[in-house]
Order: sequence, then structure tokens, then C-alpha cells
Amino acid sequence: MWKILPALAGVSALLAIAFFASRLLADQDAIITVNPNETYQSMRGWEVTVRAWETNKKLDRFDRSWETYSDELVRLLANELGINRVRIELKSGAENPVDYWALFRDGKIGYREYGRHYYEKINDNDDPHVANPSGFQFSALDYQVEKFVLPLARLVEANGEKLYINFNYVDFGGPLKSSLSHAQNPEEYAELILAAFGHLRRRYGLTPDALEITLEPENTDHWRGREIGEAMVAVAKRLKPAGFSPEMIAPSTTAASAAPRYFDEMIKVAGAANLVSELSYHRYRDPFPNDALPEIVKRARKLGLPTAMLEHVGGDVTELHADLTLGNASAWQQYGIATELSLQDKDRGAYYYVRDLAASDGRKLKMAERTRGLAQYFRFIRAGAIRIGATSSSSDILPVAFRNPDGSTVVVAQARNSATIKTIGLPAGAYGLRYTTNLETGRELPMVRLGRDEALTVRIPASGVITFHQKKDH
Repeated sequence: MWKILPALAGVSALLAIAFFASRLLADQDAIITVNPNETYQSMRGWEVTVRAWETNKKLDRFDRSWETYSDELVRLLANELGINRVRIELKSGAENPVDYWALFRDGKIGYREYGRHYYEKINDNDDPHVANPSGFQFSALDYQVEKFVLPLARLVEANGEKLYINFNYVDFGGPLKSSLSHAQNPEEYAELILAAFGHLRRRYGLTPDALEITLEPENTDHWRGREIGEAMVAVAKRLKPAGFSPEMIAPSTTAASAAPRYFDEMIKVAGAANLVSELSYHRYRDPFPNDALPEIVKRARKLGLPTAMLEHVGGDVTELHADLTLGNASAWQQYGIATELSLQDKDRGAYYYVRDLAASDGRKLKMAERTRGLAQYFRFIRAGAIRIGATSSSSDILPVAFRNPDGSTVVVAQARNSATIKTIGLPAGAYGLRYTTNLETGRELPMVRLGRDEALTVRIPASGVITFHQKKDH
């Protein structure tokens, strides 16, 4: 990961912020060339998983204190960061006659006991085509929807977009085993998913946009490529007659390097290749995950699919740039909503926001360290934006450019060091400029107006990320 170095001290730091727009050549460290005729992927969203600090592992209890901050967190995610896609999770242990989530929420059992039952599957009955409602527990799903998804959807819609809801099934191994395997019995898997979709529609009028077939199959007992494909075919046959046609996301492997193999096995299942809508991967366990991206892109192009990097605790702007430019990622996620940090805790990059228990300035919620750089991308590159060509004359400057649905152009560039950057190929118009370094977050610079064929020259005072975003209302 590139480290964002401290800004120049004192007066020199202020002087370094000078910038201008001109046809004249100026001293610069790099030239970025934007080519709007060169097009790549279309963005589908910036994703978050519904997870805060409600599961208190240290104190072995449910912690509803996060609910005090839920409205502010929703606002920050939608308006400050730019989140427009959400992952809601259903653990396989939802097929169980006991509602362990409700017991946990109500303080009747602790986290350790609740966690033992995460993936304890007990069949509702012997017929996967006749569901016994008492055999399925959806209170954990309801909590995610009511406390976070519905409020976020309202704010995203107020911003002129629609929240993309990704319904994600999770079936990791656990201490409690049962004779039921959803992976080995796709009809039983389809029964559970249909029951959950029906529940969401009846209770909330909510239909997920996508079904992520299973999370991180390498962490499960039985899910492999073939099982993913068979589950996809089975669940599509059950959902469609009931009026559900979600996009299908797979294989969501823990390691990017495993995605091609799992994908190849998956699409060998008759009918699966016609159902998959997004080729997904994570970034764990790989010493060189970028090496896998060309193979992922090759498979996605063969079927005309978008790609998506949908989880990496510790993911940062360097990884995001690689996923956008090498992996043609159309969606991207670090992980959860927010967590608490004390003096003893470290910001591991698992959550977009933190409640800083040791904050001296009294501000309790703030962007996590890596989120500050991610916001330079998320906030300005919107759903439906098309990536366009952008090259740099220097390896110390990594640019990416997009054309948003409203026609506005956005350029985001990572700088290894302080630099003067000249950008050519931008359409005429007004541009907002902002950068983030170690010492400054979202520093706004005065707006610049460019005429036809004018270049934009700007200086970033330290290593960091800088964004030029065209303003269509000026």
C-alpha cells in the first residue's frame, strides 16, 4: 500500500496548494491524458455490508448502543461517502426451529452461544417444495432491513439513485453439524431463499436486486464451483414463478486467484452460464491478487459480464485502483458500516466509519483511515458511470477517469509524492477540486472553469488522492 506522507510544514504547505487552468505549458511532474473515446466498464455501485458493533464479542453480548448513531451513519454513508449498494446477509442457520438471533438480541444468550448456531441447519421438513414457516427464522434479516436498509434506501433515492440490494447467503463451517447440506441439496437451498424473498416482499414490499449465491466457498464444507452452479439453476426455477428475477452473483471466492477455477466449474452446470449476472471475487489469502485479475476479466468478457470485488478487510485506494483498471470492477466493497475504536484498538480497515472512544475533539463518528481516500472515488463516481481512458506520463501518478450518467467527467489520481499535475482532454466546463492526504481530508480547492482544449493544472501538496469533478449545474 502506498503511504500518504505528511504534508509540507508551515507556509510552504499553503503555497503548495496553488493551481491554475491554462493553455500555456507549465512546470509539472506528470501529465494525465483523458481519452473519452476509450471506454470500459459501467459502475454498478459502492457496497457496504450491514454490520456495525451490535455483535460485541469482547463482552459476549448484543450491543444496541450503535442504534443511537444509526441515523447519522446512514447519512454519512449516503451523502459523505457515496454508498449506493448494500449487502444483507442470511446465515444458513436461519433454517432452524429456534430463533437464536432473537434470543441474542434480547440478552437471553451471549455472542458465543449465538455464534455456535450460525450455520446449524435443521430441515423444516422432508419436502423442499412444501415449506414449514415455523422452520425458518428471519428476525436477523428484519433487523438489517429496518435499522439500516430502509433508511439508507430513502437517502439514496433522495440523491437521485436507487439503492442496489445484494442478498447474500452465508454457510461457513461451524461447531454444530447437521445432516442437511444446502450445497449438496440445491432444492433445499432454493426453498430457503424463496422463503426469505417471500418474507421480505410480504413484510416490507422489498425485493432484492441480486442474490449472491454463497459467500467465500473456500470457507465452507461443501460449496464448490459445481454446487454453486446447481444452486443457481435450482433457485432460479423456484424464484421466477413466484415473481422474483434477481441478478445472480458468483463465485465470491475468498481469494481472487480461486475465482477463475470456481467460475469454470460453475458454468459447466447446464443453464448456469445464462443465469450468472456478475463475476465476483474477494482479495484474501493471495500474495499477488492482481495477477488473477486478467483471468477474471477474460472470463467475464467471454460471457459479457461485469466483475466485482465485494470484500476485503484492509482494502485501500491502491487496491481499488487495480480492481478498477486491471479487473474492470463495476462494484467494490471494503466491508462494514462502523465499529468502535478505543486506545487499544487498531483501525484494520474493516469498517468505513469508526466511533472513536478516545477522540479528544469530541467528535464520536469519523471516517476510518482508509475511507478518507476511498471517498475521493466513491462520492464522485456514480452508478452508471462509464470508465474512460486515462493515462499518466509518470508512474508516480495513477489516474482513473469516468463519465457519469449526467455527462460529467470525473478524474481521480493517486500521487506517490507532492506533485503538480496537468490534465488534458477534459471537456470544457466548471470543475470542483479536492484532495486527501495524511493531514487533510477532502480539502476543497476553488472551482476552476475550463474552456475548450484548456488544460487543468493543479498541485497536491503531499502524497494522497486528488479528484477533479465536473459540475453540470455551473
